[in-house]
Amino acid sequence: MNRRSDIWLAYFMILPVVAAVLAFVIGPTWDVITLSLTQFVMGQARGFGTLVNFKALLADPVFPVVLKNTAIWILGGTVACVLTGLCVGLFLAIDSKLTGALRALILLPWVLPDVVTAMAWKWMLHGQVGIIGDSFSRMGVTDGPISFLGNPDMVMWILVLILVWRKMPLVALILCAAIRAVPAEQIEASRMDGANAFHRLRYVILPNIAFSLTAVTVISMIWITAEFTLPWVTTGGGPANASQIMATYIYQQSFQFFNWGVGSAMSVVNLVFLMLVVGLYLYINRRSWAAGGNA
Repeated sequence: MNRRSDIWLAYFMILPVVAAVLAFVIGPTWDVITLSLTQFVMGQARGFGTLVNFKALLADPVFPVVLKNTAIWILGGTVACVLTGLCVGLFLAIDSKLTGALRALILLPWVLPDVVTAMAWKWMLHGQVGIIGDSFSRMGVTDGPISFLGNPDMVMWILVLILVWRKMPLVALILCAAIRAVPAEQIEASRMDGANAFHRLRYVILPNIAFSLTAVTVISMIWITAEFTLPWVTTGGGPANASQIMATYIYQQSFQFFNWGVGSAMSVVNLVFLMLVVGLYLYINRRSWAAGGNA
């Protein structure tokens, strides 16, 4: 009798979480999938069970540009964040007064609100009054101020740099903690065997932090895929859709052009991509735990 009461108590305790997931995750996801399969004419639903929104998406000349920009945004941003975070994490793992202070200060870009960060970079990179372009001009690096965010060939890479500045600090701290957890005996033994710094990194440190490195890579990819405020406030998808990514294009189609079906179809594509990323993460985690258990 007591065991049955404990089971019902457990169900009762998790009921609020289940209700929240149903209300704020499952419900909206189902609505998006339903909208993606619904044809809209003049804002009115005219049929369900059709792929017309996905066909319109494939016929949209802007969509290939969005896919290319999204690939640069996600893959370029993830690789840059993780590699830069690893380098900074290796430096922060050194015991000194300087690194001790930097571990606290490095989180400043992370804790700033997205809108504040985006507006600050937007003004610093402004083509006429931006401090960065003006500084380059005064130092003789350029002939005049540069419109960083107005150049279609440059704008996506500038956004990736801003993204790295914003997201890298937390990646660096996570990897710093993992590096500091590497057994000192292994590092000392490799040093006594004649291993140089690169060999110690490759054969001692990286295998020990492989789990953390994989986790932070996948989590960074999910963060970057879901990032909307930074690119939207900074460029609004411009100039001429040169910085339009999936998140901003979904917003534009859904809430500016009121193409809810097309916007929902893009959301479904985005959801499938995220599910593949999470599935890959869980698969790698399972293999890592299995390898650890066999060892």
